Amino acid sequence: MRLRNGEYGYGAVTKALHWLTVAAVVAQFAVGWSMEADDAAFDREDDRIDALEDAGGDRVEAEIDRLEDELDHREDNYVADAASGLLGGDGFADGLSRAELHVLLGLSLILLALMRVVWRRVGGLPPWAEHLGTGERRLEAMLEKALLTMLFVVPATGLILIAVGARWLPLHVAAQVVFLAVISIHVGLVLKHTVVRRNRHLARML
Repeated sequence: MRLRNGEYGYGAVTKALHWLTVAAVVAQFAVGWSMEADDAAFDREDDRIDALEDAGGDRVEAEIDRLEDELDHREDNYVADAASGLLGGDGFADGLSRAELHVLLGLSLILLALMRVVWRRVGGLPPWAEHLGTGERRLEAMLEKALLTMLFVVPATGLILIAVGARWLPLHVAAQVVFLAVISIHVGLVLKHTVVRRNRHLARML
């Protein structure tokens, strides 16, 4: 397989960068979903506090205060601990937490996006497939640019979340939703141009 893109299609470098990106995106979302378990744990602690408040009593109030202090500390320092663990190097020595791995994967996505942009300028693009119409080519070009843009935007909003605080979480979530929507359209078009088109071609031959 040739390294550069050409008349024959995409080269080895483009394909490698593509599948590395896919793997990083899948891992990033898997880690992100697993972090939802931590949020669920926070919610369970809140429910436990509510139950203790309903019970009343001095010993119960002391337990409530302890739980509230512990929960506040965990919520306030969750993202900050992820950043300090990576930047300070302790995370690599003691094993990465999910939050630290999430940050590391985000940085990897930015690096991969940069490499793809640079290689696109160096290696160029293969010619369009002949079966694609003008509208489909325009849509494919827009989707490719949108995907590359979101590879920068999603991790960047995550880094802003770490630097500024949890109030920027809605921006990070919104960026992920847009990213997933673009990926869904891209995958749908790929399936249309491969599986569906191939099956139609086979049906005509039969």
